[in-house]
Amino acid sequence: MMSIKNSGGRKENSFIPASAGSFLLDKSVLILFLFICSIGLLYAKQPASYVVDQVITRLFRNIILVLSLIVPVWAGMGLNFSIVVGAMSAQAGLIIALNYEVMGIAGIVVAFLASVPIAVLLGILTGKLFNRTKGQEMITGMILGYFANGVYQLIFMYLCGTIIPMKNQAIMLNNGLGINGTVTLDQSLSGVVDKLIKLPLDKTLCLCFGICAAYFLIRLTVVHLKHKKSFSLKNILLPVMCIAAIALVKVLVKSSRTLSMTCMFTQVPVATAVIAVMVCLFISFLSDTKLGSDIKTVGRSISIARTAGINVDKIRIISIVISTVIAALGQIVYLQSLGTLTTYSAADQIGTFSVAALLVGGASIREANIGQAILGTVLFHLMFTIAPIAGKNMFGDAAIGEYFRVFVSYAVIALALALHAWKNSAAEKRTGK
Repeated sequence: MMSIKNSGGRKENSFIPASAGSFLLDKSVLILFLFICSIGLLYAKQPASYVVDQVITRLFRNIILVLSLIVPVWAGMGLNFSIVVGAMSAQAGLIIALNYEVMGIAGIVVAFLASVPIAVLLGILTGKLFNRTKGQEMITGMILGYFANGVYQLIFMYLCGTIIPMKNQAIMLNNGLGINGTVTLDQSLSGVVDKLIKLPLDKTLCLCFGICAAYFLIRLTVVHLKHKKSFSLKNILLPVMCIAAIALVKVLVKSSRTLSMTCMFTQVPVATAVIAVMVCLFISFLSDTKLGSDIKTVGRSISIARTAGINVDKIRIISIVISTVIAALGQIVYLQSLGTLTTYSAADQIGTFSVAALLVGGASIREANIGQAILGTVLFHLMFTIAPIAGKNMFGDAAIGEYFRVFVSYAVIALALALHAWKNSAAEKRTGK
């Protein structure tokens, strides 16, 4: 509607329909970030091949950490800053693998297996704490992160080498007390997952579309044989579109030198991408299960969930445990890609940057999905890539770009919280509460 009546019966003209206005408000963070990235690209003037390569690398390096935030949002606990404890669990697992000198893929597997029980335990404790602070989970998670960091530093700075015996002295400080502030993963663990399979961007896209086409054809054949249904144009359309997409990619790459160079320069870590896809599939599968339905019911209304016989506290704890375990996996993927473990600060900004990335994708404190996580991670790390050069070209100082991207991270979170509070206030006024 282009016009509405106020309580006095007068018409108030609006140039924007109510639905459009609501959409613009809900997506204000995304729209603002698209604008910032557009300006940054304009001033950075970096080669497309470099930008795409950096964004792809950062996407698969960080996406699992962002995905770890989704389930607690479903459960109504907002944005889980306590994924920091999951990240710390991963770092403990990596230190265990390094201490026993377990190399290569085996080292990554050992690190993850060692981190899981720690992440589960910390997730349970965090969930119990959140159950006692309902409605204040976000601020509780932030404070918990600082507390956990203190305990973490106590263990690895003072107890390792004294109470906790350490076998590998290469990761220890010179006096044999505490872990080095920076541990280089070297060839033992550095990039071992990323390097398993690497393909140019165009071949990766063709592979993805080919797998999708095969999946749709197999599903179509199974349905046909099981239910004796004839093939319809609608059913055949999806695999045909995937095959057409492969042909389109090949034509575009051959016809454009820029695209050809970009695809050649951009090497996609396929094995890392597969892990990320598996996490996406797990979250998607969880959404369709009874557990997923219970989680979302708790998120919508605790009172309704209790009326339906759902153990609210248990469901909330499970949501946090899932989040911390996924975060542990994400931190291992992140650190092996980075190649360096900054022992005492690697987890510091994990929660903040992951939350900011999810919000940039159009998510909110109450709603989040896989698509928003992927989009937000791409845009957030596009900004991270172009900000220093854009700052240098605009102001003559690359450090300004560095400061700007950190500032934007906190600004995005602050804006999302302000919008959430404003919407809640507006809703209360409408309902007369």
